[in-house]
Amino acid sequence: MMKETIDAATSAEQNLQDAIALLPKEMTPDRDLWSGIDKAINQKSVVESKGANNKFFIPTAWAASVVAAVLLTWVTLGPELPGSKPAINLVAVMQQNFQQQKQSMLVNFGTPDIKQLPVAMQTELVKLSSAQKTISKALADDPNNSDLLNLLRWTQQQELDLLKQLYSPQWQQI
Repeated sequence: MMKETIDAATSAEQNLQDAIALLPKEMTPDRDLWSGIDKAINQKSVVESKGANNKFFIPTAWAASVVAAVLLTWVTLGPELPGSKPAINLVAVMQQNFQQQKQSMLVNFGTPDIKQLPVAMQTELVKLSSAQKTISKALADDPNNSDLLNLLRWTQQQELDLLKQLYSPQWQQI
C-alpha cells in the first residue's frame, strides 16, 4: 500500500512537470499595458508634488504653533506694561491657597492648639513661617523669580507635612 502511494505521488509529480514544460515561456497581454503604466506614473508625480507642499506646510504649522505658545506665555506671565491692568499676584494666590489648606487641615484635626505641641515642634513651625515671610518679601522685589517661587512652595509644603505628621492618628501598639 505504501509503495502504491509513493508511485502515485511520483506519477503526479511527473505529470505536473510535463504540463509545465508544455506551457509557453513568454506570455503577451491581451492589450497594450503601457498607457495604464504611463497614467499611473503621471498620477504618482502629481501626488508627490502635492506632498511637497505638505512637506513645507507641516513644519511651518509646527513653527507657528510654537510661536503662538511663546507669545501667549509671554503675554500672560510677561512684564506689566504701564497703563495695563494689574497682573495677578502669584505670591498672594499661593499664600491664600496655603492658608486655606492649613486651615482645612487644622479643622479636620479638630482645631488642635498649636501651643500644646512640644517646644521643638513649635520652633520648627515658627522657623517655617518666618522663612515664608522672608521669601514673600523677596518675591515682592522680584515677582518672576522661579527659584524663590519654588522655595516658597517648598516651605509651605514642609509646614503642611509637619502639621500632618503631628496631628495624624498614630497606630497604637498592643
